[in-house]
Amino acid sequence: MTLDLEQSPTSSNHRRASRRATNGSRSSGVHREEGSVAEILRAAANAFMLKGYAATSIDDVADVLGCTKGRIYHHFRSKVDLFFEVHNEAMSMVMSAVRAAADGVKDPLDRLEAMSRAHVLVIMREIAFECVVVQGLEMHLHSQTTPKQRKTLRGILALRDEYESFFVDAIAEAIREGKVPRQEVQVVVKALLGALNWTTIWYRPRRGESDAERNRVATTVARFCVRGLGGADAR
Repeated sequence: MTLDLEQSPTSSNHRRASRRATNGSRSSGVHREEGSVAEILRAAANAFMLKGYAATSIDDVADVLGCTKGRIYHHFRSKVDLFFEVHNEAMSMVMSAVRAAADGVKDPLDRLEAMSRAHVLVIMREIAFECVVVQGLEMHLHSQTTPKQRKTLRGILALRDEYESFFVDAIAEAIREGKVPRQEVQVVVKALLGALNWTTIWYRPRRGESDAERNRVATTVARFCVRGLGGADAR
């Protein structure tokens, strides 16, 4: 694992890593038929990660993918539509992983740690997609979007709220059971998710990195976040 705190997201090393990720094996988290759409979404995620939404063009996505922009427009009418679909795909990845991690875990703090670890692991495995998630959507609420795009946006925002509720419920349960002190759940959940999402800033994958290394880092981050709730148990 590389903690490139001083490395700019637009550096040449990051750019090369991004291209390797685009050309590498596709994650099983992309629940689509193999082919054009999945490839376009992965290329777009890398382009948005490198340059941000505003500075990225369809030409940039085509350059990452190594195709004409006509291939992209065949599936997506605009950059906004493409950005929303990348965001939706990223949310689907992390929600699926966190649901599976939480399934059957009774203790709320154990469940919270398992969900947090799963969240970080998805970021580490799908860094480009998850960087798009933390870029935010609110800037589009008042922009020149079509009624269909605004409907899509509201759906993504509702999905994000549903995801946050998984963590809210676990924290609230831990408070009710006396496992952590009473606190304002709607505030601390944003601090917790913010700490988890900060992984998109400092983490970059390195060649040859093992699952064991990723699991160790994800567990460390997850335990740190859970301990921040102030439970008597030093987990």
